[in-house]
Amino acid sequence: LYAAEELREDREIVLAAVRQDGYALQYAAGEFRADREIVLTAVRQDGYALEHAVEELRADRYFVLAAVTADGRALQYAAEDLRADRGFVLEAVQQNGWALQYAAEALKADREFVLAVVRMNGHVLSHAAGVLKADREIVLAAVRQNGYALQYAAEVLKAGRKIVLAAVQQNGHALEYAAEALKADREIVLAAITEDGYAIHFAEPELCQQIKSERLWNCLRQISMFAAAGAAVAVGLWMQSKGDDNRYNITM
Repeated sequence: LYAAEELREDREIVLAAVRQDGYALQYAAGEFRADREIVLTAVRQDGYALEHAVEELRADRYFVLAAVTADGRALQYAAEDLRADRGFVLEAVQQNGWALQYAAEALKADREFVLAVVRMNGHVLSHAAGVLKADREIVLAAVRQNGYALQYAAEVLKAGRKIVLAAVQQNGHALEYAAEALKADREIVLAAITEDGYAIHFAEPELCQQIKSERLWNCLRQISMFAAAGAAVAVGLWMQSKGDDNRYNITM
């Protein structure tokens, strides 16, 4: 909306502009930043446009929710009371998990709230208070929803067998974030590569080679069995054809 002043004061032009680029709201005349239709159109197109709405609309649950649905990070521009409102932030996180990073610090340290949130989106464990990243129940809930959340867990829990096993079963790549000792745990590594074969690259080198060798041997054995079976079928068909030839010669 790099336009002459009179065009920035033209409601239809401003509305058309924010339909194409919501963040163009920043260039609109002040009165349009309080215009409910224009602001709603803008934040639906680009959640960050909430930054340029009037304070009244940044405190409006409907407008802020529309903004965070478009981009969870838009919660940073919401009124402080909304960022501290459990019900609202929970609703915002349901729309976009990244909204949690801009919630009030008290909510990020609220155990019950964070537990509910990571069950919806395990990745948001990254924005929980440090003490909750060391909470077994919370971390287990997070990795069951998204194995990658293991990377945000406290180091002591990355060495927790139950937690790591749950993480790699959900996403094999989570093995990358496990404690070194568990990267040498055969059951955990097999669970990881069963979910995603690429996870073998995160296993302890000696175990990695052992598993690769075993799998190569099994593969070769299966090929050999298939080859033997194929040869047997071929011989059977050849013998059948010879029998047919003999019967044909006798008939002749």
